[in-house]
Amino acid sequence: MIENKTILIVDDEFQMRTLLSIYLKDEGFDLFEASTGKEAITKIRNNPDNYDLIILDIMMPDLDGFEVCKIVREYSTIPILMLSARKALEDRVDGLNLGADDYLTKPFEPEELIARVKALLRRVTTIEAKKDEVKLAFEDGLSIYYENRSVYVNNELVELTAKEFELLYKLALNPQRVYTRDDLLYLIWGEDYVGAQRTVDSHMKNIRSKLYAAGLKNNRIITVWGVGYKFV
Repeated sequence: MIENKTILIVDDEFQMRTLLSIYLKDEGFDLFEASTGKEAITKIRNNPDNYDLIILDIMMPDLDGFEVCKIVREYSTIPILMLSARKALEDRVDGLNLGADDYLTKPFEPEELIARVKALLRRVTTIEAKKDEVKLAFEDGLSIYYENRSVYVNNELVELTAKEFELLYKLALNPQRVYTRDDLLYLIWGEDYVGAQRTVDSHMKNIRSKLYAAGLKNNRIITVWGVGYKFV
């Protein structure tokens, strides 16, 4: 049940934390709060399994949301919804490239916040339910383990962000199928995502680079010019 999920609210403004808590409590979520980036990192590191979603403000005085997101992604794939009054495309792209799962600009309507939160949680719940899709292994040494979201090349762990993993897994699950950039934006970021298609391109570049650095000789992610990408 989505309503039984636990959310960590990270924002240095007391009024915003209170407002978010009011919205989310009415939907049946269990809530925890952190008023600084450092406090959030401590809470997540000490109890990573306690939280199903993080709502993360960008503008904070000690560690900003970008830094927190980057640190969290080093050891956790907890879904992250970023909040900010900054509406520039560059900020949205930066947040998503660092591993955020969605980005919502202030001011926002409570209905949109709730819809985005529930969409992220539904996506994770659906993914976790696919028990039969545990491992993909290929003859060149690439192995993808869905259950713990890990990727190996010849037994060497490849550190991917949550979005990078989802992209690689989606492509590898359907070899030779061509996905357009719009397909991938919808499948991985959700139907409400309004960012640029180059977000997909930058993620694909990162995946290729990390796989190559780990020793994968074959380029398995092929660009289909003018269309999108496929896995071979």
